[in-house]
Amino acid sequence: MTFGGVILDHVMIGVTAATSVAAGSVEVFLRYTRYGFFALTGFVLTYQYRNRSLEPIGFWRRRFKLIGLPFVTWTLFYWVYGRYRIGGLDTLKAVVADQHSIVTAVKSIGYDLITGNAMYHLYFLSVSMQIYLFFPLILAILKRTWGFHRYQLIASFAIQVGLMYLMVRPPLDFFAHGAAGVVWTHLVITIFPYQFFILAGCVAAMHYEAFQAFVIRWRWPLLAACIATIAATLVYFLHITSTGTTVVRATNVFLPHNVYAFIAIIMMLYCFGTIWQQRRTPGSIPDKVLRTASDRSFGIYLAHPLALSALLPTIAPASWPGFPRVVFAYAMTVAGTVFVVEVLRRSPISLITTGRNRIDWRSQNAGRSVVVAVVAMIGGTITSEVFDVWGGYLFTATGALLAISALLVAWHQWRNRDHEFTEQPV
Repeated sequence: MTFGGVILDHVMIGVTAATSVAAGSVEVFLRYTRYGFFALTGFVLTYQYRNRSLEPIGFWRRRFKLIGLPFVTWTLFYWVYGRYRIGGLDTLKAVVADQHSIVTAVKSIGYDLITGNAMYHLYFLSVSMQIYLFFPLILAILKRTWGFHRYQLIASFAIQVGLMYLMVRPPLDFFAHGAAGVVWTHLVITIFPYQFFILAGCVAAMHYEAFQAFVIRWRWPLLAACIATIAATLVYFLHITSTGTTVVRATNVFLPHNVYAFIAIIMMLYCFGTIWQQRRTPGSIPDKVLRTASDRSFGIYLAHPLALSALLPTIAPASWPGFPRVVFAYAMTVAGTVFVVEVLRRSPISLITTGRNRIDWRSQNAGRSVVVAVVAMIGGTITSEVFDVWGGYLFTATGALLAISALLVAWHQWRNRDHEFTEQPV
């Protein structure tokens, strides 16, 4: 749901007017996603290691492999893709035209690898790697300060609100120049603006049994309080936008008064999660769908700007009313992204693009993949060449990758034709 919220937010930014109060009243709550991501990261990591030892080197090696490889891959891809969209092959040729251009390109790529600036959503991976870097220390502190976690949360929340207050105002003189100014300018891609949510996730997992029991016991009052908080935030949003505050500022993810709604939404989702946990039927269709969605979610997050940028110019005509534009653009973006990720998961480059090993070739149907690949390439070519729709190139390229992957799968299956294997659901 959180990844779906990210895509919806980005779609709405692309197809609705920046001055639309109606759109802003939805977008302001979708901004919870970045905080939800980091709270979930802290929760999952702590839950895994709260009752066992953590060896930092081994932890870093595993985590940075699963997130670092996709980060580097997508950074390089979006760096090239962005320049190609601006000026085609001529722009890419200019990158290596002379020594100065090459040096400039290397510096630009280096900057993007540090900041996640190659595409607007990659900051998440940069911050996540910072969390992984500091997590062994965070876990050690939490284990050694048992009984003081509530005070740590209170202090962390005070720092969070104070920092958010400063971030939406002109910088203090100390942060206006020099190294401090550089840090302040790039504060959004550091761990600091999200530290409370990370710590809250860690503490909730550290006290999982007590926290889970509390949420289940007080679930409905908690949901009521969350709804009231969201409603109050919406009323305040409508008030300030009607008295002169721009929609862009009112939806700023760092406005302190919005943080309460973000916390409320995260808590609501956790409450719904406890309901699902109690009523879940292992092996049921909803259970399988959620498992598959979880497996693909990271890849979908990484790839959705590609689908959005390729499809948006044509899938949401400006003449359409706002709501149909958003719904159709969202549906098409999700469909396009899922197609890309399904192909990546079946390809040899799955690990470096989705953070997961390729779906076992024994579980793949090479013949079906070839048919889908041919249809995608033909449809993409017609769409791009006949109708001049740029998104067609995306489907043609994705279909070509699927065809290559299917041929490799067929080769593996032919080489092992004397061994029995059956197609497994994925």
